[in-house]
Amino acid sequence: MSTEVKVGIFVLIGLAVLAYMTARLGKLQFGEPPGYTVWTVFDNVTGLKKGAPVEMAGIQIGKVKDITLFHDRARVSMLIDPQVSLAADSTAYIRTRGVLGDKYVAISPGSPGAPRLKDGQQLTRSRVPVDLSEVMDRIGDIAADIKTLTASLKVSLGSPESQRNIKEALANIREITASLKELVADNKGRLNQVIRNLERFTRDLSQISADNKDDLRITIRNFRRLSDKLDRTIVALTSVAEKIDQGRGTLGALVNERQTIDDLNATLASLKEIARKINQGQGTLGKLVNDDTTVTKIDEALTGINDYLSRADAWRVYVDYRGEYLMRQGALRSTLNLRLQPKADKFYLLGLVADPVGRRTEKETTTTVWQGGTSWQRREKVVTIDKDELKFNAQIGKRFHDLVVRAGILSSSGGFGLDYYLWDDSLRFTFEAYDFRTDENPHLKFAADYLFWKYFYVTAGMDDFLSEEDQSTFFLGAGVNFFDDDLKFLLSSAPRP
Repeated sequence: MSTEVKVGIFVLIGLAVLAYMTARLGKLQFGEPPGYTVWTVFDNVTGLKKGAPVEMAGIQIGKVKDITLFHDRARVSMLIDPQVSLAADSTAYIRTRGVLGDKYVAISPGSPGAPRLKDGQQLTRSRVPVDLSEVMDRIGDIAADIKTLTASLKVSLGSPESQRNIKEALANIREITASLKELVADNKGRLNQVIRNLERFTRDLSQISADNKDDLRITIRNFRRLSDKLDRTIVALTSVAEKIDQGRGTLGALVNERQTIDDLNATLASLKEIARKINQGQGTLGKLVNDDTTVTKIDEALTGINDYLSRADAWRVYVDYRGEYLMRQGALRSTLNLRLQPKADKFYLLGLVADPVGRRTEKETTTTVWQGGTSWQRREKVVTIDKDELKFNAQIGKRFHDLVVRAGILSSSGGFGLDYYLWDDSLRFTFEAYDFRTDENPHLKFAADYLFWKYFYVTAGMDDFLSEEDQSTFFLGAGVNFFDDDLKFLLSSAPRP
């Protein structure tokens, strides 16, 4: 075998090995690889090339198949591995490997329950990061603005006149601070006494706040409205700041004009003179700081305010309406009560009752009859029932822990009532006895009320269960109650004509 033949065989073997390694390492494939195509649209795909990888969670799941122009935007078609199922709400991003590396498409997976994309469908969500050149241009603009600002500050603060004005203003402020320090040191005892009074006043307000959570909720709503107003105020202040920067208005003149600065220095000098007079006890403010009588009067005024707030907070007004459907009569009994509560354990109750049973009155007459020379007496008893007449309640009550005792007028008749509360006052059992007569059983009533919401409750029970007139009946009903702060809120929220 000649040398030329040996060299030729060696070259052929090398070419075969090279072709095999190229096919293995380059994943050489004949025809289009398996998968399905999806596409999306980006505003800018600078640096992204055809064949760039498509990755999810750092793992390649496909490649960029084609890049075309679509309605003035870039349409990127991607060939996705058939084993990977993309959700319709997935998001496509253009990423860069490192600072100057190649660009690729990264896909953020969507929700598991979303429908899956099929071949040829569009991936509607896409994001393009800010280009590095745009970032550098913005940084350059910011640097230019900073340079202009520092130059303006240098011109404004570097002149001898500006430095002299600043020194004068600082000297005046230093003198005023020294005078105020001396004033506070001389009146430390009086100020401590006023602070103690304010602390006591604050504790009383805190106690009132703890007992009035509903008031705080209303206050929070008012604060939210105030926050909205503050937002509008901030917008207005921004407009004012622009006018000040342009030298318009009084404050603009204060910042930009020499004469205004001179007037400010004169004002500071006047304040210094006022502080001196206050320290010497001259004028109204000087007497306020140095006179013990004035401090005593302030203390008495704060004490009076504390007492007034305590008395005002103690009173509560409750309005209660309840409707009871009487099964035997097939009619509704309505009761409207107003409860005045000066203390937590004492209250007065006033109310009206529309009772379908009506108000029962009796009249008995005795007549002497003569017949055949003999006489005998005939008694007649007339019972009148007025179903249109309203009855009224007027009671006084006292609470002992979970038990409430009431006495007075119940449905226009003397009687008493007992209320027993359970479950943080959500469940109430009521027993009432009234309309006591010598010839008939009294009117007895038992009810159970369940407060399922702050304002609404349901009720059920037995009414007049010892009746001799066959008036005993079961009843079902519901009720609603409000207290004074709720009524104030409803009245303030109602539209005005």
